[in-house]
Amino acid sequence: MIPLTVDFFADRDTCEMAEASLTFDGAMKAGIAQDDLLDKLERLSSDAPSPPIGLLYGSGFEANPGMLDAVAARWPVLGNSSDIIAGVKDPVRFFETLRRLEIPHPETRATPPPMLEGWLGKRIGGSGGSHVGPAPATHSDGTYYQRQVEGVPVSLLFVANGREITPLGFSAQWPSPSPRSPWRYGGAVRPAGLGAALEERMASWVAALARAFGLIGLGSADFLVQGDEAWLLEINPRPGATLEIFDDPGNPLISFHLDAVTERKLPSLRGMRDAAASAVVFAEHGVTIPHSFDWPEWASDIPKPGEHIARNGPICTVMAREKTTDRARQLAETRVRDILAAVSGS
Repeated sequence: MIPLTVDFFADRDTCEMAEASLTFDGAMKAGIAQDDLLDKLERLSSDAPSPPIGLLYGSGFEANPGMLDAVAARWPVLGNSSDIIAGVKDPVRFFETLRRLEIPHPETRATPPPMLEGWLGKRIGGSGGSHVGPAPATHSDGTYYQRQVEGVPVSLLFVANGREITPLGFSAQWPSPSPRSPWRYGGAVRPAGLGAALEERMASWVAALARAFGLIGLGSADFLVQGDEAWLLEINPRPGATLEIFDDPGNPLISFHLDAVTERKLPSLRGMRDAAASAVVFAEHGVTIPHSFDWPEWASDIPKPGEHIARNGPICTVMAREKTTDRARQLAETRVRDILAAVSGS
C-alpha cells in the first residue's frame, strides 16, 4: 500500500513516504472543515495511480464525527463509524455506560458543579490534553466537568473487532505544560510498570466497552493509576499518539488495524522485550528551521527547511529505545533538549 495523506502539517518525512500529500486550509486550532476535507480527498483520489481503498483517519474527527458520513458516501471509512465515535465521545452516554458496567471513573457531570475547586473542564472531542484545564467559571456548549483525581496517566493501546480486544500494551505518559494547556501531552514510555492483575482488570474494562459500543480497529484507553487502583478517563476510538513506541516493522500495527476493520480479525498477543519512549518537541519560542540541519534517524514528524514554528508549536517527535523504562524516558528527554538546542542555534 502507498499512502495518500492530508493533514495540517505536511511534514517532510510524511511527504517523502506518501504518493501525494496535501495540507488542510486554515489553522489546526480551528479544526478540520468538511468542505476542505472532501475537496482534498477528491483531489488525492483523482490523481492517484489506482482507486484508494479507503480513509484511515487519526485525530480531528471526535468533535464533528458527522464528517465521516460525508466521506463514507464517497469512499470506505477504515475505522469506527460516526455513530460509534459520537457515542464514545458523548460524556453523558459514555459515563452512564461506565456506571452500568461498574468501571471506576472520576465523578463526571455535564453541568458546572456547585463549587469549581478540584474540578476540571474538558472539551468534548478534544485530544492531546490541550482541551483540559481548570473548570471554567462560565459554562459553554461542548464543555463537561470531571473531578480531579491524582494518579499517573496510563494508556492502553488495543485493537478491537466489535466484540473483544487484543491488548497491545500499556504506556505511562507525562505532560508538557504550557501556560494555556497545563495537561498538554508531552510523551509516553512503555512498559508502564503495572502489575499483571491490574493490567488484566483494566483490559477487561476496555473489552466490556468495546462490546458496548462496537469498537473496531486500533484505539486507546486513558486511565489514571494510583497504586493498585485505576480510573478510566476516556476512549480514543482511532489510532493515537503512542503507536510509534509499540510498532514493529515485522508486524506493523496498520495491518492489525485493517484486519480488524475489514475482517474482524484480531492478532495474537505479542511480547516486546525492550523499553521505548517518544516525546513531542515543542518550541520554547518562535524558531525557523535551519536549512543545514541534518535530522537524526530518531526524529520523526520533521518540518521543512525554512519553516517557522510559533512558540509552543510542535517541532517534531523523538524516539528512544533502551533496556529500561527510566533510561528510555531519560534518553527521549535528552533528545528533546538536543533538538531544541540545534534548531535554536545554541
